[in-house]
Amino acid sequence: MGEELLDNPAWAALTGPHQSIARRYGDAAGYPDDVSPFHAVPTGSAREWADLAAMATPGSGIVVPGATQAPPGWPAAELIDGVQMVDDGVTPAPDPEALRLTAADVPEMLDLVARTQPGPFRPRARPQSGWAGRGLILCRGAQA
Repeated sequence: MGEELLDNPAWAALTGPHQSIARRYGDAAGYPDDVSPFHAVPTGSAREWADLAAMATPGSGIVVPGATQAPPGWPAAELIDGVQMVDDGVTPAPDPEALRLTAADVPEMLDLVARTQPGPFRPRARPQSGWAGRGLILCRGAQA
């Protein structure tokens, strides 16, 4: 993965590997509401935020990674500092005990999310990325 993708990872995903499911309006992109609350704009210009406002589902609540403040007129429920973690020293290796999770696993995944509150996770999130499980541990894998 190129370092430039980490500058705006939501935009990179929504206009790259996840573009087939992304919702788009002008220069704004977002996941369907039942997949993820994440949305993105490429640079944060006033026009891009206007596109995002036109696209967002009223009352759904959206998350815009990298936004440092809400634009004028937007109610900000919460601004949270995010941390991008990168480890170039990890060598991927297959785990023979890991299982590829399917739609049949979603109820158990949602139960785990409800009990642990790890962050935004919606019912259709699983099919968009490679997910693997081992016991109660879930791992989201990058998809090239």
